[in-house]
Amino acid sequence: MRIVVMSDSHGNAAAVEAVVAQQPNAKLFIHLGDGLQEFKRVMESHPNREYWCVRGNSDFMAAEESLVSGWVRDVKLVCTHGHHWSVKFGLDELKEMARDKFATIVLYGHTHAAHNEYDNGLYILNPGSVSSPRDTSTPTYAIIDIEKKNVVCSIVELHQ
Repeated sequence: MRIVVMSDSHGNAAAVEAVVAQQPNAKLFIHLGDGLQEFKRVMESHPNREYWCVRGNSDFMAAEESLVSGWVRDVKLVCTHGHHWSVKFGLDELKEMARDKFATIVLYGHTHAAHNEYDNGLYILNPGSVSSPRDTSTPTYAIIDIEKKNVVCSIVELHQ
């Protein structure tokens, strides 16, 4: 099963649509905040796609939660924007929270910088930003491929 993860679109609906177009076989799309309006609008035009999303620090009027967890096959995911766990200053708080929730994968945004790490049984993944990356000149998103209990996480460049 393929999962697409994006974050920090900040009003750029064209970037969100480009991600969806680049991943026609994905079953689940996840947005990690700061751009929920355009994400939900784009996903409404693709009713056959499942999606999850969390509120970011710039999603002022959003009713969504700031932390969502769920199962995909036998893999538990925890999704957050990251600002409540001080991710700009390190990942220790985020990792502790994910382990307390018995997660296999923790997804976060907020930094606009892609990050893909495996730490003692926990995958830590930040897709970067689809509209305004801070670590590269090319916007990025992430894909997660899950087959049974096998997990592969990758950062992908967005070409518009």
